[in-house]
Amino acid sequence: MKILVVTNLYPPHLADTDNYRCQNVTESLRERGHTVRVLTSTHGLASEQRDALTERRLQLNGVFGHPEVTGMADLRKIETHNNAALRDSLAGFSPDLVHVWSMRGLSKSLLLTLRRLNIPTAFDVADSWMSDELRSDPWLAWWHRKHVPLVHRLQRGVVEFLDMRVKWDDATPVFIEPGVRRMPGIFDRDPDDAFKPNSIASFQFRRLYFSSPALKTATEQAGFRVSHGEVIHPGVNTKLFHGEVKRSSEPVKKFLIVTRITPNCGIGTAIEALKLVRAQGAKATLTVYGRGSSEVMAKLRTQAVQGDAAVEFRSGGMQRELPLIYHSHDAFIYPVEREEASVDTPLEAMACGLPVIVNQDHGAENLFRSRESCLSFPSGDPGLLASRMLELIQTPNLADHISQVGQNEVLTRYQFTTTVDQIEQYLDGTVVQWQSS
Repeated sequence: MKILVVTNLYPPHLADTDNYRCQNVTESLRERGHTVRVLTSTHGLASEQRDALTERRLQLNGVFGHPEVTGMADLRKIETHNNAALRDSLAGFSPDLVHVWSMRGLSKSLLLTLRRLNIPTAFDVADSWMSDELRSDPWLAWWHRKHVPLVHRLQRGVVEFLDMRVKWDDATPVFIEPGVRRMPGIFDRDPDDAFKPNSIASFQFRRLYFSSPALKTATEQAGFRVSHGEVIHPGVNTKLFHGEVKRSSEPVKKFLIVTRITPNCGIGTAIEALKLVRAQGAKATLTVYGRGSSEVMAKLRTQAVQGDAAVEFRSGGMQRELPLIYHSHDAFIYPVEREEASVDTPLEAMACGLPVIVNQDHGAENLFRSRESCLSFPSGDPGLLASRMLELIQTPNLADHISQVGQNEVLTRYQFTTTVDQIEQYLDGTVVQWQSS
């Protein structure tokens, strides 16, 4: 099968997101005999680049350090460029299927172009771009909002009076539904206004799968008709992430967190828990490995210093570094205090043979069994997290047990090769469905 992958970022230019999943799946599909070309953005480059496997041509708007463009003339320039790049790739490559990944910061009119061309299209949804950006896309919102400033209204009125909107529609789609000039019910609504689940029919996603049940539910709650979407967990590359479970005679001292640094990362809770653990005489330490908000990082460093906690902060970056990071620690903590698109790092830690403590309130309950494959604690509760850490420190056989069970569950249920099997089958099914209709 010939597959055109469309995504906003692609390694090595990851805009500090550290997300290799698209690349890993794409390369695995190539290894299975599929011909795959990637169309992505120019992020990290001074100009466009093309080779036999990757076209870095798309322009980003308002994300990852790129300036936000809102004026009609500049918006039209970006939209024209991106849609032309997509059409060129389709014409030159003639794919059997388009595999769309994250569209954060990309022109959402590309979705309309794909729909009009009626090319088999499957969406891999592993972040919240759909619920966060689709209704606020600057190009589509420019045309479809009813309540806009006077200058905007006059400029749009002139363009429509001269029939330019209809003329531009082929190259830069502006009509979501044929003949519908405005969609105030979608684009004028306050972002915090709730829609009925699965109520927005204007954006059609015939074939899509999500990286977690939590992300699927959140997208449904945002109003989009995606209840038919499947869930395919990202899985763990056990060729990269593997290791021996430590013997029960080896002490548990060095705890690890690997996560993005955000206001809801839960690291503050872990620092407070560590202070409680050390107050009990345990010589425990904590390493935080990750990047993100510099403001949040500064607050966490201050919290650790003021509490005299033994916390080391290390900057994350390369996927190949992570196995060594896991292997050099004794236990893993997943304290994140929000729903995540996918819960990867605790599974990676399990594959590497570490016992894991997880926040039980934000999606992890779908993957882990407390006191079997992990220990758990309520969100934001440093006291109970400290108790779980002390259990691992003081009960070596417990650490050994949950490490063995956790690693076995990753090997039997969350292998990356299984994920690629499921994605490949889903892509095949997408082409078959298009042909049958």
